[in-house]
Amino acid sequence: MTPTLTLMPGLHGTDEMFSDLVDQLDGPVECVNYPREISQDYNTLYAWLEENLDWSIPRILIAESFSGPLALRLSKKHQDQVEGLILAASFCASPIHAGLALLPLRPLFMLSPPSPALKHFLIGQTPAPELLATLKQVAKELPSRIMSQRVRAVLTLEERDCPPLPNTPILLLQAQHDNLIPWEVQTMLEQRYPHATTHWMQTPHLLLQSAPEAAAKYIKRFLSARASLVTT
Repeated sequence: MTPTLTLMPGLHGTDEMFSDLVDQLDGPVECVNYPREISQDYNTLYAWLEENLDWSIPRILIAESFSGPLALRLSKKHQDQVEGLILAASFCASPIHAGLALLPLRPLFMLSPPSPALKHFLIGQTPAPELLATLKQVAKELPSRIMSQRVRAVLTLEERDCPPLPNTPILLLQAQHDNLIPWEVQTMLEQRYPHATTHWMQTPHLLLQSAPEAAAKYIKRFLSARASLVTT
């Protein structure tokens, strides 16, 4: 049975940023949208994924940034169903100082971020106009309560909580020009999962959106190599 490519979103929590990548992929694809009526901490979102995804079918998890820790936990729990794991510009520990969790975060997200900030941290200085417009609309519609809860969830992460996955094929897509996730935090994944295939892409943080064709090329190559191993 062909595994379903399960796209798990970044901090925005929606599939609205995946259309260009989906157009490049083959086979069944399922995009996750995180519900906004529940708490956005990792334990609650993990429980929601456990209940709402069909774990009787094989899956390849493709997790962007914020979703990486969730995909790691799901891969550990469902080792027979998760036939591969792809992490895009993600992390296994808090990328910023955990002490920030003590601050009132919600007021920081009550105003829509300006275009220069979105370009600097997420999509680079020369993004496609359509990408910038979509990102601005998604950011505008994201409630400050949701955003602050997700950021606070990230701040709770510790590398020691990363599950061992020695038998799970893993692809790491890293963003060479990431101004959001420090290089040393991204490389923790390489250290934690030395058997992973790693590609450093010449992109900003949102690499799946900034370079969907290149990302899809690496994903297809990874899937082809995994399929070859299964059939031999």
